[in-house]
Amino acid sequence: MKHYAIHAAELSEIDQFLQQLLNGKAAPELSDLKEKKGVVFSEAVLEKFLEEDYRHGSSALNDQKDRSIRTFSSGEKRKALLEHLLNQQPDFLVLDNPFDCLDRESVVMLKRKFEEISKNVLIVQLLKRTEDLLPFITKIFLPEEQRIITADDFLKLQKEYREGNPDLFAEIPRAPGKFLDIPEVLVEMKNVCVNYDEKPILKNITWSIKKGEFWELSGPNGSGKTTLLDMIYGDNPKAYGIDLFLFGNRKGSGESVWEIKKKIGYFSPAITELFKGNHTLEQMLISGLVDSVGLYQKPSDKQCFLAQQWLRTLGLWEQRNKRFRSVPLLQQRMILIGRAMIKHPPLLILDEPSTALDERSALQLTKLINIFSEESDTAILYVSHRREKGLNPQFVLELTPSAEGSTAKVIKN
Repeated sequence: MKHYAIHAAELSEIDQFLQQLLNGKAAPELSDLKEKKGVVFSEAVLEKFLEEDYRHGSSALNDQKDRSIRTFSSGEKRKALLEHLLNQQPDFLVLDNPFDCLDRESVVMLKRKFEEISKNVLIVQLLKRTEDLLPFITKIFLPEEQRIITADDFLKLQKEYREGNPDLFAEIPRAPGKFLDIPEVLVEMKNVCVNYDEKPILKNITWSIKKGEFWELSGPNGSGKTTLLDMIYGDNPKAYGIDLFLFGNRKGSGESVWEIKKKIGYFSPAITELFKGNHTLEQMLISGLVDSVGLYQKPSDKQCFLAQQWLRTLGLWEQRNKRFRSVPLLQQRMILIGRAMIKHPPLLILDEPSTALDERSALQLTKLINIFSEESDTAILYVSHRREKGLNPQFVLELTPSAEGSTAKVIKN
């Protein structure tokens, strides 16, 4: 049985491509899929079942009436979806970013499951990362060129691209002003423990982030990464009454959450959904200077000039008047990360910034983040479920789960 990967980095309309596959109208090069029954394994499909569970208290994925599917771990949710899809006895199974936001152990387990399934069901993998390529797939379809090549030739092409790809970014613009009274230690935790409903989450976390340091926060799903971020950036009640200090002040001792957030640049893929207006890329960057979602007042000449400098740095000068919602995912991410960095905040938090990006796009984003670290005094906290090629953090805080809560180990690179 032949199995295929589709180079999804070349697909501008993935949803349309998938619909054609499922309607039996595959490209001539994929004739094995014509007039066949297919199903899709993806985060988007899973979200529909989670929404159904939220609205009705149950879904087709869950036969455990006493437990909501929303309480399942990431791995358990994917397992339930996979079983549901296979029960439909499809001719082929499409895998759309199946490993996004999974820790290494879950990825290994899921890959084993796909290999087992491949003995009886034709697999079509939408491929964005070469490291995710399933070992039993030997043919890669390149949609842009409308041709199929071997997996070995594809991997060779990707390696040549990585080695020959020049630096794409110019020097970052200077900060428009200074943050006053910022101490050397920006974040400090001393023997922090966190429990939820008597379940231990974090155990004796001692950690500090100083000016200009570049940290990566890593650990498997459920190890407490999100809890740590919420305690620093959000209004998590667990952050009060413990030895957690932000910018020299014990959290809860006077500074409001909003005063803390003014000193932190923040990005996660979820915030993209906040920007639903028709703002241009230039206006989006300017909005970072006035801390608004979009731009609703006439900017000054100084603000326009700084935004234009950033557009040149990001290589997006030619696209400056395009609507934010109309540009590709990588350009949206670069604009939002540039927006978070435009004032050179003391601390920049990047929560899963490369999720759903293809390998080439992730490589560009990684280079940009490295430049931020090299050319500014901003401390960076990078959170990801995977180690990105080319990322150069100085330190890694690695969380290791246990029955008593996750412990932390600092690794110096």
